[in-house]
Amino acid sequence: MRDTEVGTDDPAAESRNESAELARLAVARDPGAWSRIFDLHWSAVYRFVRYRLSGSAEAEDIASQVFEIAYARADRFDYRGVPIEGWLMGIARNLARDQVKKLVRRGPEQELLETMDFAEPDEADSIDLRGDLVQAMDALTGDQRQVLQLRFLVDKSVADTAVLMDRSEDAVKNLQRRALAAMQRALAGPGYPVGRAG
Repeated sequence: MRDTEVGTDDPAAESRNESAELARLAVARDPGAWSRIFDLHWSAVYRFVRYRLSGSAEAEDIASQVFEIAYARADRFDYRGVPIEGWLMGIARNLARDQVKKLVRRGPEQELLETMDFAEPDEADSIDLRGDLVQAMDALTGDQRQVLQLRFLVDKSVADTAVLMDRSEDAVKNLQRRALAAMQRALAGPGYPVGRAG
């Protein structure tokens, strides 16, 4: 009987072992492993890219490229305890950044904002919520933007965000608090009601 074996009752250790095994199989370009990686991470990668780009078809193309590049460069992935999702998000960030640079070179930034898809039209003429959010996010530091994107756009837990950002959970919480405070300050102005939470 092996119930006394170290780590058998530790879900975190079991998860790390599964992640390490999945990474090992991915490096070997195992089709089953890549199918599992795609199933596990497609949605998060797509949402991460979709936030940065203007169209859903464009975001789908970039998200697909993330997995193509990851597969092609699988032999370069070095697990070291960081989940493969962190590597995928790094590729996604680079591809999205390159795509935005291409779009900006094609025309003025205003044209880029005008082509963004809106879920619903803004009700108030004096508020351009999407544009204001983009400006407020641009005013944040890179780490602040990343923590908000991972926590609220990709819907990651504090623990997952800490792993992906290579920080402690307390550091993520503090960074998130500072980022939200900076967003609140940036959005406090004419047309936006100021009230108390709660």
